[in-house]
Amino acid sequence: MRLPALRVAYYGLIVGFSLVVAGEPVHVSSLRTMWSGVAALRRKENSMTTSVVEQAREIEEHWTDVDGTATRYLAAGTGPVVLLLPGQGAVSEEWYDVIQGLASHYRVIAVDFPGYGYTEPIAEASVPALAAFVWRFARVIGLQRLVLVGHSLGGAVAVHVALEQPSRVSALVLVDSAGLGRTVNPYTILQSVTPLGDLTPLLVPVLPLGPRLLVTAVALVGSCRPWRIHAAWWASQTRVTSTPVALETSLRLQRSTIGLFGQRGPLLRRLRELPMPTLVVWGVQDRQVPFWHGIAARRKLRHGRLTLVTCASHLLPSEAPGKLVRAVRRFLADAGGDQAPGEMLS
Repeated sequence: MRLPALRVAYYGLIVGFSLVVAGEPVHVSSLRTMWSGVAALRRKENSMTTSVVEQAREIEEHWTDVDGTATRYLAAGTGPVVLLLPGQGAVSEEWYDVIQGLASHYRVIAVDFPGYGYTEPIAEASVPALAAFVWRFARVIGLQRLVLVGHSLGGAVAVHVALEQPSRVSALVLVDSAGLGRTVNPYTILQSVTPLGDLTPLLVPVLPLGPRLLVTAVALVGSCRPWRIHAAWWASQTRVTSTPVALETSLRLQRSTIGLFGQRGPLLRRLRELPMPTLVVWGVQDRQVPFWHGIAARRKLRHGRLTLVTCASHLLPSEAPGKLVRAVRRFLADAGGDQAPGEMLS
């Protein structure tokens, strides 16, 4: 197969098939939306400085050494510590607007997982390994007790973190969390169990517009309104996706957690062990992991609360940060008292 044909076939797979399995028919308008997103991304990147953090003076970029691993994190604000854990393949910039929204009341820290973002990789790519890394990171920067917020993969990691040392986690927030049921987007299963997944780290970094197209496909499938996602996410996600390391790490971890029948080892049965107040937030239109996982999680939690967000999908922290900030602040204000059973944010 000649290279131009290979490009067309691969782009069609990562974009078209993603939309089909997500329940979105691929019309000409869908393709126009994709290319409009690429054009908008170019304009956003051209208008930005080299560092996406420099323009937001409230947010600081830091580096530290975690047992030999160069680790990058963002921080802002003062007060009780809120630690944000990103989703699969994501960078800390997915929390950009959430950091600004919470920093007026809290010391907010968002860390890049090893092998994702700008943090160096570690030997093992698994949820337990990432949970152990989080506690090592907390030790290095001097965190004793914290509020833990995890999105997608970060949600599964957050549950492991909280189960390991529950006395140090004052409250837990799970946002469109992985690991709470078997159901997952069929395309994710296809990547995990077939050679299609191996093509991504091989082709995306070298094909023209490869990183931009992959990030655009992620935004189209993972959000209802991708134009609301902050420019910092587009720029950083595209820059990281240009390197094979992040894509290889993502594939390795995906294959460790997802098999032919969906997500492996669901954490649902262990939620009852969590003693701390826990908020579950879910985008009702999530096409990666369905919102009924959140409903099931709420029923298992001893001190749980559920917030469903309409007009939002899997990339909720980037797509609807204002609603997430409002839900988290209300939850943390009430965390010392009785928890309401749930609410719907439109």
